[in-house]
Amino acid sequence: MANKKIQISKSSFNSRDFKRVVDTEFKTFAKPVEEVDTDTIEELFRLYDKLFYTIPVEGEINSHQFLLRKSSEVANLENLSDDIEPFLEEIAQLRQQLLEANETIFNLENNIEIDE
Repeated sequence: MANKKIQISKSSFNSRDFKRVVDTEFKTFAKPVEEVDTDTIEELFRLYDKLFYTIPVEGEINSHQFLLRKSSEVANLENLSDDIEPFLEEIAQLRQQLLEANETIFNLENNIEIDE
């Protein structure tokens, strides 16, 4: 086998010439993919339904109590409770009347005399 000489030559640039000759910007890099925002009201309620029983009932943050307090700031539940109060009183009166009527029925069925 004959000895062949191969000549290798090297070209080099100093850093200033390199930046002038070689483009170091990413121009062929893939375009960024637009990120879709999945934070929607539908997603909030889907997660709420999914996590409902794992959410603590009471607590200053991250609880049903906290959610109720935050929502009542918007829904103005204080005024709502003023509107409901007369109905709650009527319900209490009707329950009392029902209890008295049931006691009367029980006493009549069992022949119990009550001194009034």
